[in-house]
Order: sequence, then structure tokens, then C-alpha cells
Amino acid sequence: MNQEKMTSMLNNLTQLKDELLLKANLGAAEAQEQLNELQPLLDDLKEKVSKIADVTGDSASELKAAAELGIDAKSKEEIDTALELAGEELKEAYGKIKSILS
Repeated sequence: MNQEKMTSMLNNLTQLKDELLLKANLGAAEAQEQLNELQPLLDDLKEKVSKIADVTGDSASELKAAAELGIDAKSKEEIDTALELAGEELKEAYGKIKSILS
């Protein structure tokens, strides 16, 4: 390979590496921003699950705790479904962040 081709190849590889580094940094920054936005949602879900778990076994207490937490439910099954849906939404959002970083 002549000197000109080698120089061109190295320049192209360096440019490609620089572009990938920039994309990786931007992707990491975007992922961090999204993680920061999701943290309050995860904290809220943890609090709700904890408070519901504290009164498990007494349907009236569970429904009262759910209402206090803003969960509109008429049965334990509806409480469980609401919490599971919130968990699935967070799981999906975290999956999107994971794909940014992959």
C-alpha cells in the first residue's frame, strides 16, 4: 500500500473513531438524562408498593392506602394491576435507554 493510501485509510479510521466517540458521548448523555427523568417514577412506585405491602391482607386497608396513593382501584386485583402496569412502563423505558447504550 502506498503512503497516500495508508494516510487516507488512517484518516478515515480516525474520523470514524471520532464520530463514534461523539455518538457514544451523546448517547450516554441522553441515557443519563432519561435515567434522571425516570428516577422519580421509580421512587414513587417503590413507595406505593411499600405502602400497599404494609397493609397486605386487609382489603379495606389496601384500598384505602391505594386511594391515598392516587391509585383508582376497587379491588386488590386492580391495585396489583395498576402497580404491575407502572412497573412494566418503567421496564420498557429502561429498555429503551439500554438500547441507546448498546
